[in-house]
Amino acid sequence: MLHPNTATDKAGESYWDNAWQAAALPRLVVSGDRRLRNHVRRCFHTFFSDVMAARRGQRLIEVGCANSVWLPYFASEHGCSVAGLDYSPAGCASAQALLAAAGVTGEVVHGDVWAAPAELLGTFDVVFTYGLVEHFEPTEHILTALAKLLRPGGIMITIVPNMVGWVGQVQKQLNRLVFDIHVPIGLEDLQTAHQSAGLTPLQTDYICSMNFGTVNIDNPTTNRLLRFAKKIALNTLVAMSALVWWIEDHSPLRLRPNKLTSPYIACVARK
Repeated sequence: MLHPNTATDKAGESYWDNAWQAAALPRLVVSGDRRLRNHVRRCFHTFFSDVMAARRGQRLIEVGCANSVWLPYFASEHGCSVAGLDYSPAGCASAQALLAAAGVTGEVVHGDVWAAPAELLGTFDVVFTYGLVEHFEPTEHILTALAKLLRPGGIMITIVPNMVGWVGQVQKQLNRLVFDIHVPIGLEDLQTAHQSAGLTPLQTDYICSMNFGTVNIDNPTTNRLLRFAKKIALNTLVAMSALVWWIEDHSPLRLRPNKLTSPYIACVARK
């Protein structure tokens, strides 16, 4: 459970338990897959390969590891010794299942970052989060808690959705309930929050040119007709994303990752 006066969890444990119990296991990351559907993951692979170039074989933990394809990825692609921490039992089970499916050995711990097991503190070279930090406010408080898992000189890799860009605006219009469990964090905000948590930002970047597939329109309170209209609107935007990816994959033209259209923001910071 959250320690009082530490941070506000805008989603909460019950939200994630319900989400992960209903979720199917995602396909594993195959960095060499050149198909269009793998475009976004190849963008991440390019970014992670640069960040991890000098850190092969190091000890990495993902906090908020439920349903994570990234623990198997970091183990297989970068030789990391991996562990995961999540406060959802269903999320831990899915993370362990994905490790098993990939044939990767890794420890998944059911626990809360605010009260992380003592044996985990200060023992990791890399702390990785993907879609975790933006659910807590103030942002620097969750980053401070995460930093306790790092060894001196270790790095934190933080990935958040770009909720101040077009993806966030579409999410707000199509499903306000999901938008409201996020803290909209811009690139400069993310960098400043890491500094406030006592970390030294090394690089802060937008990832991928466009991906409206991150928008979540699941809302049981929406009537059927409105839900259908929202699905049509989102499918159109997803098709536009796919067209941009196809152009990038088959021509020299590139839409540079940017504040408006990029779906993700990443920050790498050193303890």
